[in-house]
Amino acid sequence: MSNYAYFWGCQIPFRFAFMEKSTRLVLPLLGIHAQDLDGLTCCPEKSLIKTMDKFTWYLTAARNLALAEKAGRDFLVICNGCSSSLKSAAKDIKWNIQLQEQINQRLARVGLEYKGTAKVKHIIEALADEVTPAVIRKKVVKPLHGMRIGVHYGCHMMRPSDAVLFDDPLNPQKYDSLIEALGAKSLDYASKLLCCGNAFNVSDVADASVLSVRKKLSELTELKADALSVTCPACFMQYDGKQYIMQRSGEKLDIPVLTLIELMGLAFGLSPEELGIGNHRVKPDSFFSKWDDRLQELVKLEKTLDLKMLQDCYNCGACMYDCPSAQVCDDFNPRQIVGRLLTGEIDGLINDPKIWECLECHTCSEMCPQGFGMEKVFTLLKHLAVQRGVMPSPTRAGIDIFKKTGRLGEPSKASRKKLGLGEFPSSGQEELEKLLKDTDK
Repeated sequence: MSNYAYFWGCQIPFRFAFMEKSTRLVLPLLGIHAQDLDGLTCCPEKSLIKTMDKFTWYLTAARNLALAEKAGRDFLVICNGCSSSLKSAAKDIKWNIQLQEQINQRLARVGLEYKGTAKVKHIIEALADEVTPAVIRKKVVKPLHGMRIGVHYGCHMMRPSDAVLFDDPLNPQKYDSLIEALGAKSLDYASKLLCCGNAFNVSDVADASVLSVRKKLSELTELKADALSVTCPACFMQYDGKQYIMQRSGEKLDIPVLTLIELMGLAFGLSPEELGIGNHRVKPDSFFSKWDDRLQELVKLEKTLDLKMLQDCYNCGACMYDCPSAQVCDDFNPRQIVGRLLTGEIDGLINDPKIWECLECHTCSEMCPQGFGMEKVFTLLKHLAVQRGVMPSPTRAGIDIFKKTGRLGEPSKASRKKLGLGEFPSSGQEELEKLLKDTDK
């Protein structure tokens, strides 16, 4: 890992100390160690300080970066705005020799020099590129199985792209990959890249600020999202704080806001109390209730299926092209169903008639290089559906006949007589009934 110094910015220590605490708890679990530096100031923030005076903005950023250079450290930044400001200022200073000279003339007054050697890493950048989702996945002890998370990137995490140089500014993927490494489903939704609207507050346009929050939260409510995930304190302030006020005014909103680091801490086995989640305005009770249910489902699933092999099955998916049912039923996609199971959609799948289109012909089992076969998934789902009484009418009729007779049909006396066949041996139904007594329980 890089030799990091934390750059906390202004809002985290001022308003959201729990974000600092969770970060200090989680990052060492991933091998990221950072130190604090004395003397740091505002990054500085763009819309206020840069608007006030551009040179002041450059000089303030350069001084912070010079302190990191003096300590032999790179900055690890949690706040989107701080990351964007520091990277943007560093880019401009690098390509403007005259500006760099002016800045260093000023910095010399306090014994500092800016050389441009200190790097600035957003926390998502460090986790995605240095730690990697694969390593994070191995650290998970309580997966966010089946949880539906709406990721909010925020404006300044990837933009301006020519300075930030991190992910696709119009179609980012790295934050999503980290959420899915925790076992959750990262939702694709229309307002995903919408600005949180926090800057409206500085412009004294409070109504627009509220509209920005309502637009995203309303869409996530329609998509049955379990939480919204952010990293930026300004974005957190909008979606947690504004939502709380809207709830108090009677709006039917309940989308808990959890930072990426908090979600990682929970998946790594840390408690909500340790992470300081109780300091949120919008209490995530609904999130924890559903997560607990999903974990219970996962325990049951693990008793029947090897989840690693299930994931490998989904990643492969080659046998679906040889599936007889998929060849004749245009909308039957067995791999898609395996994927839905991995994201915790057990209830939805049990009620989905598509699971009954698996013929249980064993083709996939015979072809599977890992000896798994998608058939196992469908057999389990059908079993769970039958337990809940959800099944096609012919299946129900067959099960009822078996329970009554021990067979799936009674021998026809007339047909046997016509063919000259004798009496068929009697059924062992009574004995079988004794053996199966209490099996349903």
